[in-house]
Amino acid sequence: MQKFGLVLYLLILSGLGYSQDRYEGWIRLNLNHWVQPKFGWGLELHHRRQSNYWTSEKNILDESMLTIVRPWIYFKLPSKWTLCASPLSYHGYRDILNAQGDIKDFLELRSTYGIQRTFPIKQLISRNRAWYELRFSNVNQPNYFFQTRLRIQNTWLVPLLSLNQHTKLNYNFTNEFFISQREKLIQFDHNRLFNGLQVKWGPQEISLGYQWSRHNVSPHAISRNQLFLNASFDL
Repeated sequence: MQKFGLVLYLLILSGLGYSQDRYEGWIRLNLNHWVQPKFGWGLELHHRRQSNYWTSEKNILDESMLTIVRPWIYFKLPSKWTLCASPLSYHGYRDILNAQGDIKDFLELRSTYGIQRTFPIKQLISRNRAWYELRFSNVNQPNYFFQTRLRIQNTWLVPLLSLNQHTKLNYNFTNEFFISQREKLIQFDHNRLFNGLQVKWGPQEISLGYQWSRHNVSPHAISRNQLFLNASFDL
């Protein structure tokens, strides 16, 4: 058993050795409004910035990377699960082509459908979510392609202390993995691990922490290091 563990450890180190590190800053704002107890809408605004990964520069605010505008519709089921749908969303990417900082912009449109639920487990909170995305990628380029992607996310909130009667400080650990399909090829896309702190008062919450993601791309995997600020407010 110890030999198996050693082999697994060496394989992980080997994979990390062939990965390319990138440094990014993410900020996401979710605005939600419940028209009725079971029906609501939301708007997700998301912006990412990046350092020039062709150089040793690690300024995570150096260059724009991605801007997302994604409207949502929510419907709560009697079983306490919530259906969510985003029929059409905008995703504007920017890729850095070389050390000189030349860039190229890409446009993607998506349709996203999912289900989510929160489970209280004694003092802990477990949030579970599954999304299925229809991705129309590079629609502004000659190499346009279509692919789908399954996203499974689990979040654990661990209470740390009460700041006052209505405000709590939690530890936030989130794991999300992605499985993509393009034509007949189905593969593991990437995985995200987030560690951070969350301030929560009523339905409002703000999380700040470090997120690491590993992307399965050719010829070498990409490891992304992200400072992530995530906020959600009910209107």
